[in-house]
Amino acid sequence: MPNVYYDPESFGLKIVAEFEYSSGCYEFDTRVVWKNKKRKEFFTMRDSGCSCPTPFEDYNLSNLDKLDLPALRKEVKEEVAKEYKHISPETAQDFIRKVELATKSNKPKAKKK
Repeated sequence: MPNVYYDPESFGLKIVAEFEYSSGCYEFDTRVVWKNKKRKEFFTMRDSGCSCPTPFEDYNLSNLDKLDLPALRKEVKEEVAKEYKHISPETAQDFIRKVELATKSNKPKAKKK
């Protein structure tokens, strides 16, 4: 069975950006933003667990969240504020920047008069 994280193309998706909140020591806590290539929509989901389950094994197009950029910014800011030693503000800013650039480049360009 295809996995939305490891095989996003099977779902018509492309990963725009991903952010790892965990230390990566036998665990994962990953936020991913995908772009639906046909519909030009953006989706996101956060999944976490120990090293036993496969990340995003229970997710597909029907249960991904539509991207809410202000909510995503707030989440990242709050997680960085928790002072995880392995999350740098620069890494968090880079993640948000990638998402912002992808969503901005997806908007239709204004017609010149």
